[in-house]
This record gives sequence, structure tokens and C-alpha cells, in this order.
Amino acid sequence: MSDDLIAKYGDARVPRYTSYPTAAAFSAAVGPDEYAGNLAHIAAAGPVSVYLHVPFCRSICWYCGCHTTITRQDAPVADYLDVMKEEIELVSFAAGNDVPVKYVHFGGGTPSVMKPQEFSALMAKLRSAFTFEAKAGVAVEIDPRTLVAPMIDALAENGVDRASLGVQSYDPIVQAGIKRLQSFEQTERAVAGLRSAGVSSINFDLIYGLPK
Repeated sequence: MSDDLIAKYGDARVPRYTSYPTAAAFSAAVGPDEYAGNLAHIAAAGPVSVYLHVPFCRSICWYCGCHTTITRQDAPVADYLDVMKEEIELVSFAAGNDVPVKYVHFGGGTPSVMKPQEFSALMAKLRSAFTFEAKAGVAVEIDPRTLVAPMIDALAENGVDRASLGVQSYDPIVQAGIKRLQSFEQTERAVAGLRSAGVSSINFDLIYGLPK
């Protein structure tokens, strides 16, 4: 990153980049009628991307500003996914299930907190509600600390072709400062397992400017 960009934006109060439009652009001008009208015209606009937010984590990372909830129990996640399936049906009905889907992205929170069978069921619901393109891309954000082999298999079986692994920093002192202890070996095992299953496109989330 150039010195000019750091000087320009380093101390600036800018909207978070993780959503579009950003929260600063939200207003009451777009209500349920406008939303329904926009959905009804989606199919004519060509391929779309679908984002699904899974707002649950097993522990909190102190740098995080995402909308998430900490739970050690599986029931809240299952209840949320049931409602998400209902939402998929409502959107599909309003837009028409012939909407062509080119990309799917699961964000959070920690989407990999889902059980393998829950993820498979959610993908089945999506594929029944919309028309997936032959080479539709599916990406999932993953916490390597909790990723298990059955979930890796479920990701691969359901067409996931990109995994976004939360790493943030490999420095154990920095990890302690942000309350996210994650060994190099945990990340290495996750990458090896995903690649072995055929998920070859893998990226790491890294953060600069963390404490320590």
C-alpha cells in the first residue's frame, strides 16, 4: 500500500467495505414495495449473485465488527437456517425460480459453524428455488479452527469451489491481542483438506494494523 493512500485514508472515518451499498447509504426510501418490485425484475437483468449471512460464531474475535452472535449450542443455528429457507422461498416466489444464479457466497459470522447435513440441505433449497448456471461458483467463509473433515466433504459435494479462510495474523502475540489463537498447523490442515477434496481456490483473510 502506498504512503499516499495511508496518508489519505489511515485516520479517515469511512463506511465499512464489507457490504454494498454501505450502511451509510441505507434509508427509508427503499421499503417492501420497492424491494418486491426489484425482485420481480431480476430475471430480465441476467445472472445474479446470492449472499447468505450466517451470524454465528463459537467465540468472539476482538477485532470483529461483523453482525454475529456467540453460541456454544447448535439449536440457534438450526432455527436460523429454518427461517433462512423460508426467506429463500419468499424471494424465489417474488422473483420467479427461473432467476439465473452465477455466484453464491456464504458469509458471517462463521458459515462453517453449520453441520454438514445443514449445509447440504441449504444448498438443496437454493438449487430448487433458483436456476443455477452450469459453472456457478460457490464460496464459503471458514474458520480453520473448527473445520472438520465431514464439513470439508459436504462443501466439495455441494459445489463449493472457493474457500475464504480467516487467518488475520500468524504472529501468536498478535493473536493473543485479538483473542484469536490459531496455530499455523490448524490453517495448514484446513488448506490440505480442502485441496484434497477438490476445493482448489483458497484465499486467506489477513489484517494489517492489529494490536502489537
